[in-house]
Amino acid sequence: MPSPKGDPTYIKNKEKYFINLAKQVGLASTHPAAPGGCIVVRDREIVGDGRSLLTDSKVEIDCVCYAVAAAAKRGTPMAGAVVYTTRYPFSASVFQCHVMGIRKIVVLAHAWEPYYKDEFRRAGRIARELSIAIEPVYENKDPRFTVNENDSEDFDEELYETENPHKPDDYDPKTKREIQDDD
Repeated sequence: MPSPKGDPTYIKNKEKYFINLAKQVGLASTHPAAPGGCIVVRDREIVGDGRSLLTDSKVEIDCVCYAVAAAAKRGTPMAGAVVYTTRYPFSASVFQCHVMGIRKIVVLAHAWEPYYKDEFRRAGRIARELSIAIEPVYENKDPRFTVNENDSEDFDEELYETENPHKPDDYDPKTKREIQDDD
């Protein structure tokens, strides 16, 4: 689909586009077990980016927290912005998004890290309380929502009635006495 007339900044599939950019930012992550990248987008413009870090003192910095802090450091207003991240955010990052006016977090769908399972649940709980949407983006088509490819277009016309399917036939009772009632 070409861009709409008069809009040269149109992006056809912006979720996939911005998730791919977040994946590129995540390549610079210093976290060995759970590398991640994140970008903050407002009005189709990237206002902040961040990567997950693991410091020498074993302190973890979430990529969402890093990206929001980087945008705030520049003095960029983030009300109405959208966060695109390759990792599920921590609960502190979700609260930080709330404080900055961010209402939507788009996450790359993947197998969750078991070590962070409880933290992810807390993040989901606080996101619900603060009315922040956390939406997954799938790299490949989700097989649960595909169309049945084995379904044939040509079906047997005799098996399916095209007229009134509820009209009485030979097996329907004709009088009230013929009705079998179990009561």
